[in-house]
Amino acid sequence: MKKVFLWTIALPLLIGLTGMLGAHSVLADSQSSYDDCLLYGLRDSRNGAVTQMIKGACYALYENGEMLLPRERAYNVCLLQNLPGARDPFAIAQIKNVCSHRSEM
Repeated sequence: MKKVFLWTIALPLLIGLTGMLGAHSVLADSQSSYDDCLLYGLRDSRNGAVTQMIKGACYALYENGEMLLPRERAYNVCLLQNLPGARDPFAIAQIKNVCSHRSEM
């Protein structure tokens, strides 16, 4: 009888602790992904405007990703793929325009 009682307490406690550890790893993964995005995107940054756009795209995707519409996600992914290393203001504007057009549905 004591073994059954022990399992009725221990099992839910074990499940709860496992869930908490899983939630912690997901939160840590989100922060890690955001940090990785910044490190990857900003490593070749040579323009302050590009830096701000890359930071905004990383934030949108990794800190606010579940709130994005598919076209917003596509726009931010396009920026991250094409902005790093851009220096010329005209080129930056063209990249933004192309990403904007590509992400429209």
